[in-house]
Amino acid sequence: QRRAERKLTYRYPLGESYVDVINRLNPLVVDMERLRYDVLVVSHRACIRALLGYFLGTPSEEVPFIDVPLHCVLEITPGAYQAQVTVHDLFKEEEE
Repeated sequence: QRRAERKLTYRYPLGESYVDVINRLNPLVVDMERLRYDVLVVSHRACIRALLGYFLGTPSEEVPFIDVPLHCVLEITPGAYQAQVTVHDLFKEEEE
């Protein structure tokens, strides 16, 4: 119940909160901003939410609630004011 009330700051026993994840990823984000080539990030959903939150300009309080679909590749294309996200569903594309 405490996690549901404070999802952004709740720290799992021997684990991290979303705030911890966001802070841990800050140096990576700075490096990614400098790159001029494509990058593939393979990670669990909390890290993906944190990265999406940064590139989409989402307020920190909303980061834990960003929808990250399973079994998909999320393509983030930088834009002048905000990035664009394209979802590639791996199983749906396999069926087509």
